[in-house]
Amino acid sequence: MWLSASSSKRSSKPSPAGQTTPQANSTPRPTSPSSALAEVLRKNPFRAGSRESLALEIEEDVSVQLNKDLLVLADFFPDVKVEVLRELLLRFDGNSRLALCTEQLFKYKAEWARGRLNVPPRDLDEPIPRNERFRTKSYVDAVKRTVAREFNSLNKSAIDAVLAEVNYCYTDARPTLQGLANKTWKIAITSIFKKKKSVTEPPSILLDKSKSDPAGSRLLATGSTVLDQELTTLFSVPDAVPKLRDQHAIDIELAEAINLQEAEDAGALFECQICYNDTTFEKIAACTLHNHTICLDCVRRTLNEAIFGQGWAKTVDMERGTLKCLAPSIDDDCDGCIPRDLVQRSISREKSASETWARFEDRLAEHSIQTSAITLARCPFCSYAEADQDYKAEHASKLNWHVRRPKDISTLTLILILELIPALLFLAIPFLVLFPKFFSSYFYIALGHLALRNRTTRFVCRRASCGRKSCLQCLKSWHDPHICHEPLILSLRTTVEAARTAAIKRTCPRCGTSFVKSSGCNKLTCVCGYSMCYLCRKNIGKAGSNTEGGEGYRHFCEHFRPTPGQKCQECDKCDLYRAEDEDAEVKRAGEDAERMWREREGMIGVKGLEDAVGNVAGEDTVLNRLKDGRWSVQDIADWAVEMFISVDVE
Repeated sequence: MWLSASSSKRSSKPSPAGQTTPQANSTPRPTSPSSALAEVLRKNPFRAGSRESLALEIEEDVSVQLNKDLLVLADFFPDVKVEVLRELLLRFDGNSRLALCTEQLFKYKAEWARGRLNVPPRDLDEPIPRNERFRTKSYVDAVKRTVAREFNSLNKSAIDAVLAEVNYCYTDARPTLQGLANKTWKIAITSIFKKKKSVTEPPSILLDKSKSDPAGSRLLATGSTVLDQELTTLFSVPDAVPKLRDQHAIDIELAEAINLQEAEDAGALFECQICYNDTTFEKIAACTLHNHTICLDCVRRTLNEAIFGQGWAKTVDMERGTLKCLAPSIDDDCDGCIPRDLVQRSISREKSASETWARFEDRLAEHSIQTSAITLARCPFCSYAEADQDYKAEHASKLNWHVRRPKDISTLTLILILELIPALLFLAIPFLVLFPKFFSSYFYIALGHLALRNRTTRFVCRRASCGRKSCLQCLKSWHDPHICHEPLILSLRTTVEAARTAAIKRTCPRCGTSFVKSSGCNKLTCVCGYSMCYLCRKNIGKAGSNTEGGEGYRHFCEHFRPTPGQKCQECDKCDLYRAEDEDAEVKRAGEDAERMWREREGMIGVKGLEDAVGNVAGEDTVLNRLKDGRWSVQDIADWAVEMFISVDVE
């Protein structure tokens, strides 16, 4: 597809003799991808100039449309980095921009990307970060003005280059510009006499010194709301959060001291029945049965010991999900418990209060899950678990299924099976009448097994703090396309392929050269002159020579056989042209290698590795079970349902 009309259309008028037309002097149509790409970019009628000039002319309404096109390209090409898509969109203009960019990526993705690929590809539901999208003109102008004022010791070209590298993001460009500015002689001299500022400290040139604010200096307005929010997040929020946290801790400490003094004056202190210390009412917890008073410090220490120590079974009430009463009783232990809200309040002053409480709830949930005996689907990266899909006989009866043509069965075989169906039904009718639930139970159980095999193994954790995707089969992180047990599959494939190659490979004992016979007779001659038999590997040398063997072609059978390929009945010499069954030898070597690999790696019976090497060694199929005598009626029902039935699984 060519963008310029002059490059794709030829003039219909013949040119006069001795005169040349622009078509005659035009360059021939390029054939290589690089020349075609250059031709497209050169003859683009919408191209307004260089990439820099195009970026400067982006208006706000244009950036909106560019971001829409960027989202579409990112969905179509998740393996290409977003910066490549931005560069490509800036090359074209007009209504056909998206179509042209898509065509260029389909044809010349390698030239555009130049190694800038996402490995693994970006998930389709993963949003594009804001700093990688197209910026509005107001934001770009505001960033340039702000950076030029802050780093006035740098050249304008250096600033523009750094901003172009980071898509005009002030937060990403500032560290690089600071590094460049520190190398200049002006900054090197002035830094000797000035105190070094922290990274989160705003530059003085961005502060509004005309207004005094008790909370601190305000930032100047830059003319862009987005940049103002970015500067506030970068400079104001990091300083404000620690100050608020410290002030909050000071206020609480002062309030507790005043409250303790007032309680002492009023005689309203309570004694903890564990540590026997006097404390205020706000720091006391009471059990739900006998109102035993326990201070929150003892509750906090007990909770930490239960979670991170060895006091879980003794101090935690599993049924109520809280701590047992800690106060000693005269007759027996108190059956009461401490309310959950008081237990949670006891650790609220700790820095890791949320993590400690989450750990406590996770252990309670784990205990409840284990006692429920429910089939669960777990997230391998956190403690989240949910009830797995159950396809028992009563649930499998509600599945949608239909009969399909079996795989790997010829039409003639299928016709014979259909012919035998009336006879099978005639024999099965008495059993169906006498035992109606016998066959239906086996059928629905087999249907449930088929549904479990056909369902997707992609699992998404619904925990807000996790949300990761994993595989239910191999319990690894999920990436499209996903291959279960990929490292093990590579190891198994390498082991089996090496064993298969070694089964048909021959090695010269004189020079160590390895080779495989592809055609010809069974007398093999190495490049070093050594001769051997391909079947028995004996040294046969040359006929008439004094080397070991020295048999040459006399090593092979010389008797006439009326049927070619038949084994000789008069001698047991090797055949000259008869080859051994290499396919059977290769298969046998592969099965032995896979069986030994499974024993060595402890992967006997593990599903998901059967298709890695193309054989059935270690695969627990119905045929192997019949051979080994390990079969059941349910196994045969599973095999028959898998061959003839298709299940629709969500």
